[in-house]
Amino acid sequence: MQAEHQISILMVDDEPANLLALEGILEPLRQKLVRAQSGMEALRHLLDTDFAVILLDVRMPGMSGIEAAALIRSRPRSRTTPIIFLTGEEKSQDAVFEGYSAGAVDYLMKPVVPAVLRSKVEVFAELAQSRLRLQQQVKEREQAAEELSRLNTMLEQRNGDLAAANLELDSFCATVAHDLRSPLSQIIGFSQLLELSVAGKVGQAEQQRLALIRSIGVQMNDMVTDFLNFARLGSTPLVTEAVDMGQMVQSIIADLPASTGGKEAEWTVSALPCAQCDSRLVRQVWVNLLSNALKYSRNSRPVRIGIHGELQGDELVYRVSDNGVGFDESQAPRLFAAFSRLHGQDEFEGIGIGLSSVKRIVQKHGGRVWAESQVGQGATFHFSLPVAPQA
Repeated sequence: MQAEHQISILMVDDEPANLLALEGILEPLRQKLVRAQSGMEALRHLLDTDFAVILLDVRMPGMSGIEAAALIRSRPRSRTTPIIFLTGEEKSQDAVFEGYSAGAVDYLMKPVVPAVLRSKVEVFAELAQSRLRLQQQVKEREQAAEELSRLNTMLEQRNGDLAAANLELDSFCATVAHDLRSPLSQIIGFSQLLELSVAGKVGQAEQQRLALIRSIGVQMNDMVTDFLNFARLGSTPLVTEAVDMGQMVQSIIADLPASTGGKEAEWTVSALPCAQCDSRLVRQVWVNLLSNALKYSRNSRPVRIGIHGELQGDELVYRVSDNGVGFDESQAPRLFAAFSRLHGQDEFEGIGIGLSSVKRIVQKHGGRVWAESQVGQGATFHFSLPVAPQA
């Protein structure tokens, strides 16, 4: 028996000697033994204590054990408490019937056999301890459930706050990008007019500087456009449909400008499974991945790019492999962060939101993105889409 689960046993007898004998028999059980010398005293104990079992003398002055048992059984709190009757009189059929009718679970003759009484009481003590342990487990689980509910509520609130903040940030970024386009368009337009108006009136160096101003303006305008498109991804609703990925990839390859090396690369395109997705957004994923593969492989001879896809469990997995410069895999998490670049801007152009857009679009579909590479050994970019699109 474990002390932390100690339970109470009530012994009721009008003879102190009998109570002392019962205490000696039950002491090895190491439970809390409570004495009562009358039925009334026993009832007082029951007001504030729950007992695993009650040992009740049948014949007592004032209130008999039978009467005490009836009162014990009338209280909801002690209605199911086991009662073992003890009697020194002859065990007649009528007496036994009277005892069981009063709610007894057993009926023993005095003097009791110590081992028999101890074993019977031990059974009820173990049942009570099991009940206490179960109640404690239920209580702990209820507390855990309440804590989990509280944390879920807090998480929902924070997710709502985060969603609102993201929406506000997207709106702010879109507004800033939109407002930047107007002055940039003016810079580009006026630089073109200036080039035309001073043609033949200034030297070649001045004309080159004017051309450089216009070129930088165009480049900046393209960057702002990319930034605006990236900012709008958060609020763009998905319009899913059946998309032939193979046909989409082939059309993107055909549209790649010759200046990027798209016509010179050796393309290997396997059969790609169709997907239920937003064709406009997923096309942007493919454009970014294929353009990146060309950009970072343009110094390879020849440029080799492979495109593959397959069904894996409940998701469609696509990958784009190249034989370009690759990257250090320890830096892979930075690849998909907005405005983060692993390679120098002088060597490879861009503002660092292409792969971030890829991640944002794929996650918007309920998919995931990852990359594998070694420096100088090319890279493979993977993205997955769920077979069943998200609601």
